[in-house]
Amino acid sequence: MITEKDMYFHTPTSDDHYWAETNYFGFYIPEEAIHVNVYVLTRQNAGVVLSSVTVTDGFSNTPHLVKYSNNQVHLPFPKSDFDDYTLGNGLSIKCTKPVMDYDIKFDDQRGVKIDVQYKALMEPYDIHDPEQDPLAAADDKVSSTAYAGHWDQTGRVTGKFTIDGKTYDINCVSSMDHSWGERKEDQFVNFCWLNANFDNDVSIHCLWAINPDDPNDYQAIAHGYVREGDQVYGLTKGSGKLVRDGRLHQYMELQVEDKRGKVHNFNGTAFTSNPWQPWPFVYCTQSFLRWNLDGVVGWGEVQDVSM
Repeated sequence: MITEKDMYFHTPTSDDHYWAETNYFGFYIPEEAIHVNVYVLTRQNAGVVLSSVTVTDGFSNTPHLVKYSNNQVHLPFPKSDFDDYTLGNGLSIKCTKPVMDYDIKFDDQRGVKIDVQYKALMEPYDIHDPEQDPLAAADDKVSSTAYAGHWDQTGRVTGKFTIDGKTYDINCVSSMDHSWGERKEDQFVNFCWLNANFDNDVSIHCLWAINPDDPNDYQAIAHGYVREGDQVYGLTKGSGKLVRDGRLHQYMELQVEDKRGKVHNFNGTAFTSNPWQPWPFVYCTQSFLRWNLDGVVGWGEVQDVSM
């Protein structure tokens, strides 16, 4: 169970310099097909922070061709706690309601600015709590060490985003997550982190295990939930097939079943797809998709992690 104390830095369980604690926030502008991610990976034992702020539009096969990337891997560790910190790249994150709401601000002093507020639409979803996650006790096919502590959460993001001299109003439903544990740079299996947020106040969030022999086969759900308004139902199983251009996403057909036995079939078409390398050794295909769930439109993001 996630409690208010989990918004602070956790005490490392070892002196391994790979111990890590992370935040991720994403938001998007559907009418412009622009996706923004804000990622922070702290290494307490090493005293450094990796921070990646990335803006994507369209399709590219190299991380150097995305719309904007500010990826810094050796920022000084903040003197404050994880509930309210500022980094040397111009990023500030402040928790305004414990484990629920956050202010995210960024200014690179070169014209790219973020000033948005994330407000949770549900309690944090603890993938290790069997009261929330029916698969909590199952063999974690993703990473039992990097995600030794982990929650996912759906929330609404509102505010302003400025790039290329233009300021956009942000109002979308997206996901954030928070993880802690020993996270080596070469330990992950292939997996996917995905969210789809529909106009009828339904969200589907999934961690998928990808077939190691076929990257177009999402062979099983590792963890996930369906949110219907203020009700959240853990997922019990799922499967999916993809169409790609190389590694880039083009089209997806997915099916998940929640703990009620309710089956959800949804599909998505990529509006953007680009490589993202959040840290050395890891290659991630990150895409922004328009989703369809029984005729209801949705939007959301997909991250495939490959080793």
